[in-house]
Order: sequence, then C-alpha cells, then structure tokens
Amino acid sequence: MMKRWMMAAGCVAVAALTAAPLWAQEADEETEGLSPRQLEMRAKRMIANAEEVLKGGEEERAVSMLEAVPKMFPETQERFMAHVVLGKHQLEKRQTDKALANFKKALGAESQEVQAEAMLCQAKAMMQGGRSGEASMILRRVTQDFPMSAFANDAYFEIGQIHFEAGRWAKAAEAFRLVGTAVPDPGARPGDTAKVSVLVEAGQRVFVNVVDRDLNVLDQMGGTAFVTLEAASGDKKTVPLQMFGRDDGSSLASIETTTNPEDAGEDKLIVYGGDVITVTYIDAMTADGETDVPVVMTAQVVSSGVISFMDGAYHQRVKGVFAGQQAFLRLRDMDLSVTERPDVAQVTVIAKYKPPKPTDEEIALGAEPIPEGMEIWNERGRLDVTLTESGPRTGVFEGRFMPTLNEEFADETMLFVAADDVIVVEYLDARSLDFGDTPTIRTAEVTVLVGGSTEPVSTVSNSSDATIQARKLLLEAQLLHKWGSIFKDVGLDSHAYDKAEEGLQRVADVMDLAAKFSLDRLVLENTYAVKWDLFLIQDRLQDAIATCRTLVRLYPDTILADQAFMKIAAARVASKDFGEIEEGIRVYQSVIQLPASSAKAEAQFAIGEAQEKLAKLRTPINRTPDFTAAMLAFRLCAETYPDSAFAGESFKRIINYYIGIRDYTRSIDTLERVFQDYPDAPWLDEMLVRWGIVLYRMGYGADAKEKFQQVLEQYPGGPAAQQAATLMDRIR
Repeated sequence: MMKRWMMAAGCVAVAALTAAPLWAQEADEETEGLSPRQLEMRAKRMIANAEEVLKGGEEERAVSMLEAVPKMFPETQERFMAHVVLGKHQLEKRQTDKALANFKKALGAESQEVQAEAMLCQAKAMMQGGRSGEASMILRRVTQDFPMSAFANDAYFEIGQIHFEAGRWAKAAEAFRLVGTAVPDPGARPGDTAKVSVLVEAGQRVFVNVVDRDLNVLDQMGGTAFVTLEAASGDKKTVPLQMFGRDDGSSLASIETTTNPEDAGEDKLIVYGGDVITVTYIDAMTADGETDVPVVMTAQVVSSGVISFMDGAYHQRVKGVFAGQQAFLRLRDMDLSVTERPDVAQVTVIAKYKPPKPTDEEIALGAEPIPEGMEIWNERGRLDVTLTESGPRTGVFEGRFMPTLNEEFADETMLFVAADDVIVVEYLDARSLDFGDTPTIRTAEVTVLVGGSTEPVSTVSNSSDATIQARKLLLEAQLLHKWGSIFKDVGLDSHAYDKAEEGLQRVADVMDLAAKFSLDRLVLENTYAVKWDLFLIQDRLQDAIATCRTLVRLYPDTILADQAFMKIAAARVASKDFGEIEEGIRVYQSVIQLPASSAKAEAQFAIGEAQEKLAKLRTPINRTPDFTAAMLAFRLCAETYPDSAFAGESFKRIINYYIGIRDYTRSIDTLERVFQDYPDAPWLDEMLVRWGIVLYRMGYGADAKEKFQQVLEQYPGGPAAQQAATLMDRIR
C-alpha cells in the first residue's frame, strides 16, 4: 500500500528586530558578492524578523521591513513570501485593496505552495470585500491548479461556506465532502518504508500524518490504529490515528510536547532541545504482502531563539531603556539547556547613533554627502553580556547591563550610550525551525531615554521629524477636503472652492517637505490622493487626471490612482453629452492600462454600460439601438477577467441581448460555456432561468420545465427561485 508520512509542528515566534535605518544604510553592502542561496537566506531572515516585529506591536516598522524585501532582494523567490505576509497583515487590518495587490504580486512565485497560498488569501480578501462570487471562482482555481496542496482543502471548505451562506445546500455539501481529500504527496512509492528526518519545535504540538488505504477498512470495522512517539529523553507515548479525507486512508495523530518534566502526563510528550523523536507505525499489510512491518521516521527537536528587552519584573517587553538604570534581557532557547543545572548563554549589546549630516560648507571642503533617502548609523560601543538560565531545564535565560552616559566609568557591566541612541542586542541562534542548522542572528532593539518620563507624547510632541510634520499637514488637508465636500453637496460652491484651496496649500507644504527629506511612501501616496480629490471639488478635472498620472509614474504599483480614475470616469459617463461619455470611456481605458489596478474588470464592464448608453442616445425614437459595440465590450470583460464578478454580469447582458434578437443558438452555446467554466458562480440560478426561457421559446417546454425545477431544488433561497416558480406555473 502507498504510505505517505508528514510531520509538522506549530512554530513559536522568532524575536528578531532589525532597525529600519540599518537596512537603508547597508542594503548594498549586505547583498554585494553574496550567492543566490545566501540572498534567499537573508531575505527569509528579514521576513522572519518582520513577523516578530509585527507580533511585538510595531506594525509600521514591520510593514516597512516587508516592503523593503522586494527592493533589497529583487531576484529572490523569498520576495514573493514577503508579499504574502504583508498581504495577510493588511487583510487583518481590513485594508482589502492593498492586500489584494500584494497577493497578486505573490502569484509570480515559482513555488506552487506560495502560489496556492497567495491565491487562497486573494479569495479571502475578496470575501472580506463582499465579492464572494469572485472569491468562489478563485478558490475553484486553487483546487484545480494545486490539487495536492494543503491549501486545496481550505479552498474546498471556503467554497462550501460560500454556498452554505447563500442557501445553495447541494453545492455546499458537495464542496464540504471534498475537504481533506487533498494531501501533499512527498513522493513515496508503493512498498516504500518511510524514514524522514524533520524538525520539531520544542514545546509545541507535533502532528503525524499517515496515508494507508488499509486504514479505511479498519475504520469501517470500528478499529483504531496507533503510532508510537519516543523521545531520546526517555518519554514514550502511544497516540491514536484519526481518519480524515474520503478514500485514501489519510489519518492524523497529534500530541503536545513539553520541556517541563512537571507537566508530564498521558497527553504530553516530554522533549528537550536537541532531542530526537522516533515515530513508529505498524503497517498491517504492505503492497508486497508483508505483514506487521514497522515504518519508522525520526524528527529532530529544535528550539527557535527569542531575544527581548524586558522590564525589571520580566513580565513584558519594553521599547526604551533609561541611561543610568539597569536594562534587562531575556532569551528563550531550549537548545541551550543541555545539563540538569542552570546553563548560561552569551549575547552582545551594541549602541548605535546617527551622525549629523555634513553641511554644505563641509561638503565643499571634501566631506562625503549622504545620498537622499539613506541614513548612516555608527557604532558607539558594544558589550558582551552573560545570561543565566532561570532554573534547570527551563530554557529561559536572563541577564542585565547598565547603559551609562559617562564613558570614563564604563566597565565590563556598562555600555556607553548617549540620548536617543539605539541599543541592539544580538544572539547567534545555532539551530532553529525556520533556518535549520544554519546559524541565524536574532536581534531586538530599544531606544535610550534620558529623564524620568516614558510617555510617548514627550518624544512625539516635540519631534522635528519630517514624516510626522507631513502626516499632520496631510490630516489637515483631508479634513479640509471633507469640509469642501459638505459645502459642495449643499450648493455653497464658493465656500467649497475656498476650503479646497486651503487644502491644496497643505498639500504644497507636504510636497516641499518631500523635496527636502525622504518621506514615508504611504504619506506621499495619500497626499496625491487628497490632491486630486481637492481638484475635483474645484471642478479642475484635467488637473485631477494629471495628478493621478503623476502618482502612477512615481509608483507604478500604486492602488490609489485607479480609484480616482473610476470616480472621474463615472462623473463623465453620468452626463447625457456624447463628448462627456466618450471622455469617460477614455478614462476607464486608462484604468485598464494601469499596471497594478484591481479595478480593470469593473472598468471594462463600465465601458460596456457606457456604450449601451451611447447607443440609446444616438438612436431615434421607435428604432432599435445597435448594441454591437456594447456587447463586444461585455464579451471582452467576461473573457479577459473570468474570475471577476463582472464576468457573470457581462454574460447576463450578452445572453439577454441574444434572447432579445432571437438568436437562441448563440444563447445556448454561451450558457453551456458558462456552466462549464463557472461551476461555483453565485449567479448560476439566474442563468438557469434564462436557459429555461430560451428552451421554452424554442418549443422545448419539458426541457424548460426541467431547468426551472433545477433552480427550485439547487437554489431555493436564491433571487431567481420565485421567478422560476412563476414560469413553472405558466408552463403548467
């Protein structure tokens, strides 16, 4: 019988904080001369660091780190994973459009697992945005393109949820039955005896997956199979296998691990860092006819290091330490707990500062200018600190040192610092779950504070940071835009114009800051967005369009410009003037030409609607409009953007058009294609009704009745059910 093994474990957070200015300074130096594999490892490490920073609550900094990965490592495959991680964070923050843009970029990865995860996340983002129809089509692609990926199981479940919530019970049940049938195949062949070494995180739950078709028979007979897990430390547990999936005998066993002998119990396996877990499954009957053959695999237990600055009670992390007071460090790493006595660990703390920028006079005398956007950090001093384990086999190491402003009195327990320095602690993690046996530097950082207040306002309120000033000006411009919109809505156009003019002055002030300093990209993008909104209040359409195009030129991957273009185009198309509508169509075409727009399908559909409106306006009364151009636009939308909700809407328009001109053959051809290509579309009930109408008009009453009956059975709660029932009565 085919045997497939998979062992996995939950991963603990990796505390590795990296100062943003440091990568801005050292990006070229760090990557110069590195091999492709080394670049991949650096990028992977940076993503792991960003994830830990994110868990620590420093969202802005983590986002900056993730955005920097594709720029620093543009040739790596890991950059696609950075887009996935960033997109997931944006999804949690309900920044749906931004998340979609990142997931779309991740689809370019070579790894099928990354592609599958990105596509699954893309569907979840669409569901969050209320686009469940599009989501279902994306999810179906996950199951078709990556049928053996673990993400296919999630896709089947989400498809089932979408159908269930819409009241499509039959389709929901069909999708739910497929959950668990996609199991990654590591390449085992019939008759193989698996023996695979993997890494397991100490203190986390471990999972064992066994695929054996014999287990189907055993389960039907009411029997249970087991696996035995034995740690090198001596602890041994037997865990039952539980069936999942349908036909391939997929079974799963899991048990928690603990590093504390006091937590011992039947439901926990005691392991230590560096242990080896031996997993044994007795195969009752192999493909070769042998009986009771033990299949054995081993799993290496490792512990990923987590280093942090803590408060004096070691209860919570801190982001700042005071000069002249003790700074406390905590490290968690079970790999270092190697004896029955408290062990020790070594870390290094480094004080860094930003030197002042050279003046124009100094540059004229030969000083090197600092390139725009680059920040230089110098090392002020470093200190090796010994951490001691808090108790036998705890894997938690604690220690302290003293930051001091007086260099003369600094000794082996003190680190010389100055106000606003950054202190970075570095720990070399020899083995971890994410990097295996490749040594990895884990870091954390704090800011040196001088004085008695730790309130954020004491720093922020007096800050001369250009980005903070720019954000303040941007907020004022956004508020002025809201005031202007209110005045415009009530007809006070002159007041609206004045408020918009004030807002544009704030925008100009932000642009002045941008010319002198390197501002955060998000601030600049939002500044351009409020600028074109202010122009629209003043009815300066061409200026608004020019602002959009400037933003696209500066940031080709922006997701803000298309929103503005869509507003501008909709305003034009709402007119009854031919020239205005045609101008709106041209603006919609500009959206389609944007490299990273998420509104292309909507723009193409809107072009079809605009062409319909033009056809009606140009046709004299008592004449039939020529909708040929509109139908071409709708067909282009359906064929170019098949995964969008607008594909279904386009097909509806096309089929209605064919029914209207009595071209029933083309109607049937189109409907057959729709049901083949879009099995999970939420609008199939409406398509079935149209199919029934076409069949009835062709004289096939019984076939038409069958289609209407199908609507009532499969879509009882759908919008087309009542119409189908009415048509059934008419046929009777």
